[in-house]
Amino acid sequence: RNLMIRMKQIRIAIAVLLLTGLWSCLSQIDLPAPATDADNLAITATLRLGSPSTIVVDITKVNNFSGFNAGLPVNDVTVELRDESGVQVFIPPLFSGRFESVLDGSNGISIESGKSYQLIVTTAQGAIYTSSLERLTAVPDPSDLSFEIETRAAINESGNIVDEDFIRFFIDTPLEIAGTGDKAVLKWDVEGVYKFVESVPENVQVPNQKTCYVSQDLQLERPLVFNGKESGKDFLTQQFLIEELLDHRFKQGFYLIVNQQSITERAYEYWENIRKIVDISGNFFDEPPGKIRGNFTNIDDPSEDVFGYFSAIEEKTIRFYIAPSAIGRNIFPICPSIIPSGTDPPHIFCLDCVRLNNSTTIKPDYWVE
Repeated sequence: RNLMIRMKQIRIAIAVLLLTGLWSCLSQIDLPAPATDADNLAITATLRLGSPSTIVVDITKVNNFSGFNAGLPVNDVTVELRDESGVQVFIPPLFSGRFESVLDGSNGISIESGKSYQLIVTTAQGAIYTSSLERLTAVPDPSDLSFEIETRAAINESGNIVDEDFIRFFIDTPLEIAGTGDKAVLKWDVEGVYKFVESVPENVQVPNQKTCYVSQDLQLERPLVFNGKESGKDFLTQQFLIEELLDHRFKQGFYLIVNQQSITERAYEYWENIRKIVDISGNFFDEPPGKIRGNFTNIDDPSEDVFGYFSAIEEKTIRFYIAPSAIGRNIFPICPSIIPSGTDPPHIFCLDCVRLNNSTTIKPDYWVE
């Protein structure tokens, strides 16, 4: 318990130093000026090359933006995508604060590797916000995913030091973009999908037991990026991506899904700054020590803080199945296989797995055990 109290004291001390700017190592990180109290737009948008290509735009108002803050959705705006030659297309609203469109060429704009694009947002008051032109570049095909299990000491909820198992994931990928001689700047989005089989009530003769597949975005708070242009390597081997606690999700089968994306060097700097903020403050719920501006500008007031980023990417997906037999550890289930008569399940989803967030009884097409 004394150790736990001591750790809390250390966290509080670090937080105070971060907020007052007295921690000397912060001077090594060149982040923009202090947080503002004004309402500012945060625009996050991704143009994704594909068959068909798509664009997704989220617009909110925030007091401060570190890359992941939830804000108040903004609806009274017009959103347009423009290519380098000036061809422009309207992006319709989908729901509050969200704008989406399928770009299959029928709406007059073609999405191609090597071309540059920008986003234009116009408010009801006539303010116009434009992003920088973002060049869409090809992305290398990732080669392989792998994992290792690491056991290390951790402090549990009771304040005791215990050994816990973590599963660490790695990726192998070329850095060179085929046919160009150039190296890619990469960003990885990671998703986990696990199999969950419901419990069965005791004495049920014909159990109506469902199997669910539950998807989760993993470690969203810490961007995963790598600047191949600054690397002397042509190939990444065993590049660490993420680690997860080895828990019930790995009991009945787990798929790791990695979306490897090409981004620009400016986008890399943006996500790197967010990563530094997260690494300093611990997680994205903490107050960040600074604000991060993206690639949007109010054309009539360039000094206005506009947060968020517009990216144009190509994406390649790689999946990796982790069988329970490959874990080599005893994993405790979150629900028992049988619920004794006269007792309640430990969780409501034990007998109704569709109550789990992002759960479906439809087996994914890629799921092969």
